[in-house]
Amino acid sequence: MAVRIVVVVALYGCYFLLGGGLQGERMPYDAGHYWELAVGFKGKNGSFSLLNFQDPTRGYLAALVQFPALIVRYLTNCTMPTAAKVTGTGWAAFLFAFLIPELWQSLARRRISGGRWLLLVLLTFGFWRDHFSFTASDIPALALLLLALWAVSCAPVGWWLVAGLSLAGATNCRPMYLAAVPPALLLAAWWSRQHGRSWQRWLALLVGAAVALGPQLAINRLHFNSNSPLVEAQVSNVQHAPLYLKQLTWGTRVLRYDTDLRQRLVYADSAGLAVLRREGLMEYTSYGQFFGTVGRHPVDYGWRYIRHLFNGLDVLQPSLYLLRDYGPERPWLQLLNYSAIGLGLSVLLSGPLNRWLRWPQAWAVLTLLLPCLIAVPMAMEGRFLLPLHLLLLTTAAFEFKPQHPKRWLQGQPIRALVMLVLVAAWLGGCFWLSSTTTRNLVPDRGKSLVDD
Repeated sequence: MAVRIVVVVALYGCYFLLGGGLQGERMPYDAGHYWELAVGFKGKNGSFSLLNFQDPTRGYLAALVQFPALIVRYLTNCTMPTAAKVTGTGWAAFLFAFLIPELWQSLARRRISGGRWLLLVLLTFGFWRDHFSFTASDIPALALLLLALWAVSCAPVGWWLVAGLSLAGATNCRPMYLAAVPPALLLAAWWSRQHGRSWQRWLALLVGAAVALGPQLAINRLHFNSNSPLVEAQVSNVQHAPLYLKQLTWGTRVLRYDTDLRQRLVYADSAGLAVLRREGLMEYTSYGQFFGTVGRHPVDYGWRYIRHLFNGLDVLQPSLYLLRDYGPERPWLQLLNYSAIGLGLSVLLSGPLNRWLRWPQAWAVLTLLLPCLIAVPMAMEGRFLLPLHLLLLTTAAFEFKPQHPKRWLQGQPIRALVMLVLVAAWLGGCFWLSSTTTRNLVPDRGKSLVDD
């Protein structure tokens, strides 16, 4: 593991030292807001308190996990992006040198070779590297979720306390991870039987969750008159308006939503706008109204959400926000992405699935997939499907074996032709879907599509 940590730290450290990632003095957009929220833990009298947190749309841990970056900046007087890069390198090492390979090993019950691990590190570096130069919640929340899945595979009670802390912490950082709780608990139940049933483990998990969610309960009671330990997730300027309901409206208007350092990049959904006009809706005012609209236009919404799913996996930039204009390398990166996704899917949908995707693997996969399913109807950003994209990259890197298709094709020219046609159709279809989305860019009036 020490060698893996050195490799990841060296890779990201050299990249950031050579000028990669976010530059400048401050954090833009939501990344800057998280920084401000973390600073806000310090009250007017200079004392630190979690109860100073007052954001209704985010959990306190989404800000608290940014505190190491604030400490780095305080100790070194560096810029915000530099501090974020230092802590981001730590998150990268934690995620790729420890969490993913150790979790995979606990589920697949075999070690991952150094070459396959390095392939995953390079793939994830190619598609996600600049995310580690921002103070955002996506990477920390996923790391906490993966830590919970790994911790329940350990027999000592102390690790189950960590699992409870991590699972609750992930839901507080990113409320969409609430969908991951049921399969995560089923995974814990499976491991509990393997370890020998012990009520102490479940008590430790419950205590850990209570410790993580207790401050949010106190914050909600103090500032929002609520007795829930969960994030309020309310639109701050509209009383009792769920943020997710607002996202469902945006997800009908917008195929994809990106941001660069100058403006929002909104890709309009003309079919969705037409549906809303026919229904006489400006926005959904209730979930019943949303499901009723879906029921009257099932084909339209079905195709829309297939496109959302693709757009979430169509990683066009390795950054939370576009740092530079797309260059001539873009189609080659897309080709690499579509190929890696295709290989990952081929493993999941082919024969090897029967040999390795069993309990507890299935519960772990569902833990990652259900939050992505919740995100599909939203105004899609690539980071929303980060768990699914990393799952496919990891599956491709760790499980794909070139000898399998070679044996299947050996002496079978018809099979070779069929595979060639399927590969061409997959890649061609991916490029076509991507181009049909990018043609709908409406930067001038895009703001109204996601703000009204």
